Amino acid sequence: MGEIVGGYIIDPAVNINEKGMTKDQVSRFITAFEGIVGAKYLPLMYIGSQLVAGHLYAYIAQRTFIHSQSVEVTLVKVVIYESFDNELAIHSISEI
Repeated sequence: MGEIVGGYIIDPAVNINEKGMTKDQVSRFITAFEGIVGAKYLPLMYIGSQLVAGHLYAYIAQRTFIHSQSVEVTLVKVVIYESFDNELAIHSISEI
């Protein structure tokens, strides 16, 4: 992947599996994205949580789209919902 004028080169080693994210936080993210096709999501940073009718967990992630002739990488904010029954769902994904 080459440099794009005005774009950032994303370092995926920001804090995955380091002291910045617990194994539970990484596992929750990976589990929520199981079966998702069309793009690959890599958690870079855990932001925090919010108690609602369940919990919302916010992350910064690297999203990679692979097109027939190119690869598109962007940063996104991902919010994952976990019900009180421990069921996970992707609540929202927004570009940063």
